[in-house]
This record gives sequence, C-alpha cells and structure tokens, in this order.
Amino acid sequence: MKFRIYFSANREPVPYDYPHRLCGIFHHWLGPNDLHEILSLYSLGWLKGKCIADRGLNFPDGAAWDIGIYNDEIAERLVKGLLLKELNFYGMQIHKVSRLDFPDVTKIGHRFLAGSPIMLRKVEDDGSRTHVTWDMPESESILNRLIQKKANEADFEQGKQVRLTFDKSFRNAKTKLVTIKGIKNKASVCPVIAEGTREALEFLWTVGAGEMTGVGFGSLNHTGKL
Repeated sequence: MKFRIYFSANREPVPYDYPHRLCGIFHHWLGPNDLHEILSLYSLGWLKGKCIADRGLNFPDGAAWDIGIYNDEIAERLVKGLLLKELNFYGMQIHKVSRLDFPDVTKIGHRFLAGSPIMLRKVEDDGSRTHVTWDMPESESILNRLIQKKANEADFEQGKQVRLTFDKSFRNAKTKLVTIKGIKNKASVCPVIAEGTREALEFLWTVGAGEMTGVGFGSLNHTGKL
C-alpha cells in the first residue's frame, strides 16, 4: 500500500535535515513497534511541493509526503495513528490523506524517478562500508541484491525477479550528501529502470530502492512505461 499525506503550510522554518524527523513522526503514529530491528519493507519519501529556502525550508502552499508500506496491517495502524495523534511538525497540519494506486502497466520496463536520494553501500575487506553512487560499475549488482533481499524478507517470489539499473542517460543525475543525525551519507538522485511483472514493479515502488528506505532514502515516484 502506498499513500500520500497532504500538509498545510509550515508556520516555522523546517530544518534542512528534516527527513529523519519525519521518520520519528512515522514511528510515533505507529506506536510501539520493532520495525527498527528488521529489514525495512516500507519507504518514506521527502516532502514535495513549492519550497523556499529562508533560514530553513518553507512550504507556502503546503507539502505532500509519500509513504509506502508492504504490510497492510502496519499500514492500517499508521493511518489510525495519524488520525488519532497530534502532529507536531513545524506548525503543519494534515488536511488530506489519499491512497496512491499503482497505474496500469502494459509493458515490462518502467522508469521510476528518485522521490528521495537512493543510498547504496559495499562492504570492504576491512569490514568498513563505502558509499556507491549511480555512476559506479557495482551500483547495479547492489541495487538488485537489496531488492531481492527485501523480496526474500516479504516471502514474495515475483519480487525476486525484478532487474534494476540506474538510468545513466538521465542528464540531471547527481550525487547528494544527506546528513542523518550528524552522519553524512552520499546518495544518488537518478531514475531507476526496472523490469519485471506488474506485481513485482508495484512491490519495488512500495518498498523503495537501495538501503535505509525506512529513514527517508530510496522512495520512488512512478513516471510511466519506457
């Protein structure tokens, strides 16, 4: 399940490192849970909408936030929580929640825009982790390993057949440093091309691409068939 929450304009500047604060709101709405301890079968996007930078970020026309959750029971808990619990996020208020339906897919190949930067890492011989970006040769194998790992966690066979690659023909592809609680992470802002069944592509669209989708990385926007 994937849905969009519409917020009113903020009354206080939103800090540049806000994504992890949205993660806190997500878990507040859910209530006590152990999702931090398991592989994230959900994705949290970044705020969308007209944005003005002035001593922080301002959304004069309001903003929208996309959340994808594979487990319907958890999704229902989240919706109940956001309806019952107060929102404390820089003066924003919820004024609408809409379910996002995955569009009809008539061909295998689809391209998804990065709704938030996609983060990949590889393990070095000394056990350390190095960030991998869209333009590096190993990015494709890591993208595919991670979505297959999520499909295994979800026990979803069709998800294991998805094949992913970054769209390296995209002219505006770039890397972005994202700070999460003082830690800088290098991530990719580049579309992902995916091949698979409709159900497999919807799974990817819901759970996101790459690592740390549960703290604001790897949310995907649907852009239509190739």
